[in-house]
Parts: sequence; C-alpha cells; structure tokens
Amino acid sequence: MGQQTLGRGIEQLPPFEDPRTHRYMGLILEQMDAFDADSSMRLIADALLYIDPDKDREPLYYLLSYRAEVLYYEGLFNDAMQDLDRCMGIAEEMKDSMLIANVQNLRGLLHENIQDSKLALPFLRSALYYYPARPRARYPVTELHHIHGNMGSYLMQLDELDSSATHLTRSLELARRAGAHRGTAVALWSLGNLALRMNLPDSATHAFKEALGTATTSSDEDVALDALIGMAAAAAARGDHSQALDLVRQSDAYVKRHMDAIGLITQRNHAREISRILRRLNEPDAALDRLLDWHHIDSLITARNIHSALATQASLLRTDADLAMERIQLQRTADALERVRFSRLLVAISSLIGLSILLASYLVFRSRQRHLRRLAELEVLRLEQDRTIAELRIREQVSRDMHDDLGAGLSGLKLRSEMAIRMEQDPVKKAQLQALANMAGELMASMRQIIWALNVDQTSLEDLAVYVIRYARDYAAQNDLRIEVTPHAQWPELSVDSDQRRNIFLVVKEALHNVVKHAQATEIQLRLAWKNGLEVLIHDNGVGLPRSADETAGNGLRNMRKRIENLGGALDVLNGKGTTIRFQVPLESTPNQRSIGEAVRSTAPSRT
Repeated sequence: MGQQTLGRGIEQLPPFEDPRTHRYMGLILEQMDAFDADSSMRLIADALLYIDPDKDREPLYYLLSYRAEVLYYEGLFNDAMQDLDRCMGIAEEMKDSMLIANVQNLRGLLHENIQDSKLALPFLRSALYYYPARPRARYPVTELHHIHGNMGSYLMQLDELDSSATHLTRSLELARRAGAHRGTAVALWSLGNLALRMNLPDSATHAFKEALGTATTSSDEDVALDALIGMAAAAAARGDHSQALDLVRQSDAYVKRHMDAIGLITQRNHAREISRILRRLNEPDAALDRLLDWHHIDSLITARNIHSALATQASLLRTDADLAMERIQLQRTADALERVRFSRLLVAISSLIGLSILLASYLVFRSRQRHLRRLAELEVLRLEQDRTIAELRIREQVSRDMHDDLGAGLSGLKLRSEMAIRMEQDPVKKAQLQALANMAGELMASMRQIIWALNVDQTSLEDLAVYVIRYARDYAAQNDLRIEVTPHAQWPELSVDSDQRRNIFLVVKEALHNVVKHAQATEIQLRLAWKNGLEVLIHDNGVGLPRSADETAGNGLRNMRKRIENLGGALDVLNGKGTTIRFQVPLESTPNQRSIGEAVRSTAPSRT
C-alpha cells in the first residue's frame, strides 16, 4: 500500500519541524506498508486532529493523500476522490508540481478502478507533464516509474500494445534504478500480462516468475498473488491443464494465508481472473463459483461506496435544513424590526399630539397665566428630552437585537455555507454557496457599521476618527495596499450625531473602494485634520481620472458629494499624479448628547 522511504530518484527534503507531526508520518507509512488499513486510518485521523488545517497546509496535503490511497485499496473511491480534490487545491496553492503530479497519478488509479481506462489516461498524461526534472519531497509520493507503469497498463487495456510496451519497459528500468522492489515486481507482472495479450505464454511465464520472486522478497503479497494468477493464465494458454489448476490452488492458498495484507480490490480481481482461467480450462462449475465470489466482493465494494455517498447526501440535507431554519430566524428578525419601527412611529405621533395639546393650552391660557409660561416651556423641553431618551433607548435596543439575533444568524449562515462548500462537488453549486457565504460576510460588515453609527457610547469626534483610521488600515491590508495615515494631534471635545458619523464613514469607505476598484494604485495617503470642522483628504498614486471624463457622471462620486452637501460641507476631486478626494464638514458641539446617552445607560436594564 505504501513505502516508508523515498526512491533514489527523489531528493529528500527535511522532515516537518514539529516532531510529533513527523512521528505521525512515520507511523502512518509503517502501517500502510503493512497493509493495515484500520491502523492507518486511525493514525491519520489522530494526526488531522492534531494539526491546524489553516496553517499546516503541507502536512494536511500528505495526510489527505495517504488517506486517499488507503481508501482506494479499500474500494471507497468516492471518499478517496474527495480527499484528492482537496489535495489538488493545496498543491496548486503551494505551486509544487511534484505534489500535483502525485494527485493526478492517484486520480488516474481511481478512474481505472471504476472501469474507465480512457478517463484515467488524461490524468496520467497530466502527471507526466507536471513531474519535475529534479523531483523533491519530504515523504514518499508517486515516483516516475509508477506513472509509466500505470500508463502502460491502461494502454494495454485499450489494445495499444506497442505504446504499452514502451511505457512498461520504461517503468521497469526506472524501478530497478530507484531500487524499488515493489515497482519492479509490478512492472514485471504488467509485462507478463502484455506477453499474454500478444500470445507469448512462455515469455509471460518468465516475467511472472521473476515478478513473484521479487514480490515475495519484498513482502508485497498483493503483487505476488497477481503473479501467481498470471502464471496460471499462462499455463492455461499453453494448454497445460494440470499445472494451471495447481497454480489456481496455490493462489487460493496464498489469499487465505495473507488475507490481512491483500486489499478488497486485489481479492475481487483474483476471483474474476481465476473464473476466466477455469472457464478456459473447461471447468464451468468452478468458474461459476469464482464468478459468484467476484460478485460478492464487488457488491461489498459497491455497498461501501453507496454508503459513503448516502452519508454525504445526508450531510447536505442536514445543511439544507439548517439553512431553512436560518431563513426562518431572519424572517422573525425582520418582523421584530418592523414592530420596532411601528412602535417608534406611534411614539412620534403621540409626542406630536402631546406637543400640540400643550401649545393649544398655552395659547388659550397665556393671557391669564403669564406667570406659568416659563413652567410650560420647561415642561415642553422635558418632554422633548424624554422623547430623545426614548429614541436612544430604542436605538440601543435595535443595535443589541441586531448584534445578538441578526449577527448570530448571519455568522451561522456564513459558517454553514463554508462547510457546505467543502463537501459540495458540483462546481455550480459550490460557486452559489461561495456567493452566499460572501454575501453573508458583507452583510455582517454592514451590520457592524450600522451598529457603530447607532452606538451612543462612541459619539465623540475622536471616536469617529479612530474608527475611520482603523477601517482604512484594515481595508488597505486586505487589498495589499500601503497606507500612510496622518491624524490630527488633538481633537476638540465634540459630539457627532449618528447621521454625521455614518455619512462621513460611508464617503471614506466609497473613496477607498474606488481606489481598489479603479485606480490601480499601490499606495494611499489618508489625512484627518480639524480646521473649523472636520477635513479629510484621501490621495492615491493610481492612474487618475480620464481628463475627458466628467467626474460627476459616476454614481459613486455623485453620492459622495451629495452626502457631504447634506451635512453642510463641500467635496472636491483633484486629478494629477493619482486622484485626491478632499472634503470638509462643519461640526458643532451638541452639549446634551452625552448627558442623554448617560441617562439611557443608567436607566437601561442590565444584560445577563
């Protein structure tokens, strides 16, 4: 199943630095070499739990490729193909052609064993294409003689015998040069099969005997069994009835003696080939019994694959159910928000009605109650402040509900979408799930920005500047842009309302988005200063705006200018050595804002 050392033709790279990971690799290869599938799978599972799949990408590749090889020998082709798909992504991410060639060779093996040699050949040609001139690896992977041997075998099944002989001869030469006993035995066995195809039973017998001797020496029981079957087939082709039956009995005894070291695939092939030999020897009853054995083993392999597919489908159905539940939760959240909006409308109408009553009363009784005028004015101010406090409470509750309910829902939706992506094989569905995950991430980011704008604890001008700077730095880092930030030294103690904060932030966000999307820039300068108001400058070293273009034509610039003008400010766009966007917003102190926020916090119920 495996080998514990690299062949002579592959340069040995240093093992993994983590000693426990390296020890896992050695134990896994030892169990694979002993054809102990259960122990191999148990060790691989433990190692996968130990490593960090997001950071330890190369160890993850080796573990998944070894698991795919074990699953292949156990006949679980569906699970093996899923592991190889993940391996290919990691190999392409690492840009390691040796690891890519290893995946393509194993893919070819899987396709051939589901009786599709034509589909296997493109993967093997790809493996030969990617196989490097100076191969290097940390642990055992596919060697060149493996690929040539597989190619020769599949070409033989397609009756391209001359091409098959070329690849099999090359495989034998490379295996002997690399000191690979198993590879040598496999190449000799394949050449024996080719000789049988060419009706050369004596040459086939010679090749099978040499393969048997080599496989026995290296304890490769599956190859030795194949060689015994080949010798029986050659004897039947010569018409030596007694010797063929004797070799059939030897192969049966060999299977019983080495059952633990011979995989289900090899056992299935043994039953099928013996049935053919017995049919050629005119032993129909015995041939039928062996055909029934083949059918039993093949059904067992098929049942395992079906069970694996059903498990995957059940997982997908569970994911769909979770998504449906998330949609219900989102609908419930939307209904709750609608009720909140209706409540706020009722509060506003009630306040207006109350104010109207007070004003009417004031006008009716002002001639007779001048001494109460001041008291009525204070009552009106108190009601207005109570209304503001009520609105801030509602705003804080909305923020809290969005964070606890909507935020948790979107986070769960994103996580489940990403889990579904890993398990989905259909590229179209995978793309749809990826789009869903991206949309959930964007909605989470927008929700956090809305919550920040509504937060009564971050109303100062300095809080606004800190938030904008942090966002700009994170956004530049995500898009591989250098950023130079020049903040004001000492901000005045001013409060900024939610509309001002949100509009200023959205203008900066849109400007940064335009730099990434259109400017082709590598560097951004962000300056925030106080000059009788907030002044913000964003400059990039990109290609700038076309000189003939109307800068106000785009919706982005038009919306940015409109936001700033609604705040009483002005926005300018300068074009030259990149693009500069500069705007200034006049800000005034709102002395009651902080006291109202404190009142809301002091009267709000505690959260448990």
